[in-house]
Amino acid sequence: MTEGEPVGVASGRSVPAQVYPPERPFHTRAIPQPTGAREAEHVPAQARAGTGAETEDLLTAPPDGVWRSIASELHLGAHLRPPAGSGGPTTVPDKRPSRDRAWARRSALILATTALAAATMFGALATARLTAGPPSVAGPVSRLAPLGVPGAAGTVRLVRVSATDGEVEVTVARLPPTDGYYEVWLMNQSHSPLVQLGTLRADGTATLPIPPQIDLGAHPLVDVSVQASNGNPAHSGVSSVRGRLYG
Repeated sequence: MTEGEPVGVASGRSVPAQVYPPERPFHTRAIPQPTGAREAEHVPAQARAGTGAETEDLLTAPPDGVWRSIASELHLGAHLRPPAGSGGPTTVPDKRPSRDRAWARRSALILATTALAAATMFGALATARLTAGPPSVAGPVSRLAPLGVPGAAGTVRLVRVSATDGEVEVTVARLPPTDGYYEVWLMNQSHSPLVQLGTLRADGTATLPIPPQIDLGAHPLVDVSVQASNGNPAHSGVSSVRGRLYG
């Protein structure tokens, strides 16, 4: 090293070299750092990193008074307030008493249940109307006069259950007990042919369907016969009551 040659230091500044006599030890004097370097040590790491800091990390929520002014200017709801760092509004949690929230939930459940029940009932009524046929139409009641059984009497009437189907309602009183049964027939004035409908119950009543192919105009009479339990389904020839069927 020659006299007057500059010596470089860490700070980047150049200072003139110092010459010492050979017999004295050589020491390098510490050079103070610039003011800017000391201040840089107190700067936060994110600030020194520049773009390394996220914008939302530096945001804080405004005070209540400032936010109310912002909300008023922007016509926002008073229940909205942006959380710190989010930059957007959020809904304040429901702070109503728990009993109020429970009542609101019960009311909503009751309304939903009522609406479901009403919809179910309406659907059932609509289905019943669509599937139900026309109402039954009952004809006039006619009298059954006694024939082979003195004192017996009854009534009969035709019930139209549809345009093509009908039933005969028969009631006979004061029939004597029998070891057999009482059979109901349709016939004409000549008693032939005969149409077997069914038997009376023990109380002397019956509701019997009319076969759809039967012409009631050709079989206007109703006859109730006394039948023996001998396995012969033909008319016994003993009629208890008989009358005309109208309708």
